[in-house]
Amino acid sequence: MEKRITEIMNHETLMTNGLGGYSFGTLDGVNCRKYHGLYTVSYNPPIERMHLISKIQEEITVGDQVVKLTTENVTGTENTESALIGYHHEGVIQQTFDLADTGIKVTRTLAMAYGTNHLAVRYVFDSPVSFALKMTPWFNFRDHHDAITASLSDYQSLYYQDQKVLKVEAKGKQVYLKCVANEVSFIPDGGLTPVSWYPIETQRGYPDQEAHAVLGHFQLSADKGLTTVDFLVHITPEFMAADLVFEGRKERYEMLMKHADATDPVLRRLIQAADDFIVFRKTTGKMTIIAGYPWFSDWGRDTMIAIPGLTLDTGRSHEALQMIEGFLEMSHQGIIPNNFPDEGEAPMYNTSDGTLWLFNALYAYYEQTADLEAVKRLFPKLMEIINHHLQGTINDIYMDTDGLLSSGNEQTQLTWMDVKVNGWVVTPRHGKAVEINALWYNALCIMEEFSLRLGFDAEMLHVDFTALTEQVKVSFNQAFWNAKDHNLYDLVIDGEPVAIPRPNMIFAVSLPFPVLEKKHWKPVVDYVTKHFKVPYGLLTLRREDENFHEKYEGDLLSRDGAYHRGTAWGWLIGPYLEAHLKTYGDEAFIKASLDELFTHLDEGIHGSISEIFEGGAPHAQRGCSAQAWSVAEAIRLYKRVLHSPYKL
Repeated sequence: MEKRITEIMNHETLMTNGLGGYSFGTLDGVNCRKYHGLYTVSYNPPIERMHLISKIQEEITVGDQVVKLTTENVTGTENTESALIGYHHEGVIQQTFDLADTGIKVTRTLAMAYGTNHLAVRYVFDSPVSFALKMTPWFNFRDHHDAITASLSDYQSLYYQDQKVLKVEAKGKQVYLKCVANEVSFIPDGGLTPVSWYPIETQRGYPDQEAHAVLGHFQLSADKGLTTVDFLVHITPEFMAADLVFEGRKERYEMLMKHADATDPVLRRLIQAADDFIVFRKTTGKMTIIAGYPWFSDWGRDTMIAIPGLTLDTGRSHEALQMIEGFLEMSHQGIIPNNFPDEGEAPMYNTSDGTLWLFNALYAYYEQTADLEAVKRLFPKLMEIINHHLQGTINDIYMDTDGLLSSGNEQTQLTWMDVKVNGWVVTPRHGKAVEINALWYNALCIMEEFSLRLGFDAEMLHVDFTALTEQVKVSFNQAFWNAKDHNLYDLVIDGEPVAIPRPNMIFAVSLPFPVLEKKHWKPVVDYVTKHFKVPYGLLTLRREDENFHEKYEGDLLSRDGAYHRGTAWGWLIGPYLEAHLKTYGDEAFIKASLDELFTHLDEGIHGSISEIFEGGAPHAQRGCSAQAWSVAEAIRLYKRVLHSPYKL
């Protein structure tokens, strides 16, 4: 059974609605996470997400034989062989089941309407015999981060017989279900389900069991032949017909493919995955990017890194500009928000790189659109950010006398390696971090180019970008080049280099304006290839390091201890391959590396790319099953490096 559960856990499916809501589960319908559920909605897009319906349990009766379409892990004991024989996701999710003992084949089609909370699930039964069908919704109104056994006393239900609509209310929330089928009836039957066991939560050290509320079941009898049953779900009693939901998602799928000029099957899967992350934020009225599913909200750093791949390379440049403007409007003393907490509190500004990545995103936008008017409109805000960095701003972020950027202290976590748990800063990176200064140089070069195009000189701006970029480049190469090991130091603290090699050195080559002297590109790329490259990304620490973690599992403390100390990150494959191509011009190597990465599209959430992978072989996927910047970098490399003229 353990092998069977492992196979189920590693194959997931995701449908999102552009508001932060989602329908998420395993391919064959067994819930293995607390986040798995038929219907999760956002009440303050894209946050305040509530898990409302865990699943619909389908039972088919033929004579004396009762067969479940999908099973469940009931306290780790119940799990039969899967009836799933086919899975397809192009706009809508379609699963095919073969109930071999009965001869019945079932096609299940699911979609959420984009931009709304409408969900439609259609079952088409192809049966050689008459059968009875029982369909039982499992309810659990809770925060999507929790795993809590439902209290039946919290739930009230009302069935409108004339409309075939079930209303369920609990904890101040409502959900409505409509079953559309011939001769369907609803039988009230209150109780709790057997306790579900979530093996992925066991692996992650979280509460891993809960039971769900059952308020009754829908039932019908069907003759042999084809029988169609539609379930419509919404948080108000107004429903969208299943055909409209399905056709809308299919039309959106084709529109996305057309805008991205996507004909290759692999690219089409990535383009569809990209759409999952681009969502509406109610507080700004603009589009933003969910960092990862199922548990992240939108993060400034992740958004800015993901913008080129998710929007510019998918034909959605107008949304890229919206996102940049939205985060700029929320900036505080020259720093954009690092993230918007899921509970809806004020933004957090604990980042030293998110703001610098914004310059890179805007430069990519300008390169694609030549929209100088937008650059001109945003330029005063950009100058405000630069001046804050020059003069010193929050979180001890300031330009030192050598032109390099210093940030933070022993208690802060401001770079992308940002774990802090129970007061423990797991990867201390205060002072001058290598990628922060590569990004700082890149931002200054971008500002130099923008000022030239806009006709602003140093006297007008009170900043000589030409002189400043020259100073930063000289200082960077003096401070970070490790002549002994032919690599780059990861940190310089109080003038002393920290000789703990990390993959962050790759950004000194990969960014549009590389700060590293060209003669050092090859040794840096070679070092990263030898010590950090794995099939799906880059390790965060060398295997030889005493703190290297092969596994990413256990409780929060154990996992956070491994998060940036051995674990491989999918998004780093982008800067690595770009740096490699700049250095060697070897397109065959890039193609082979991408082909290797794309084998992962049939693991985790099918068609998407995970957040992280274990440091030890076979590098099992961990963390979020779908991560925005992982998908974004795969698209960016696919479209902008491999399949377009590249300027060395």
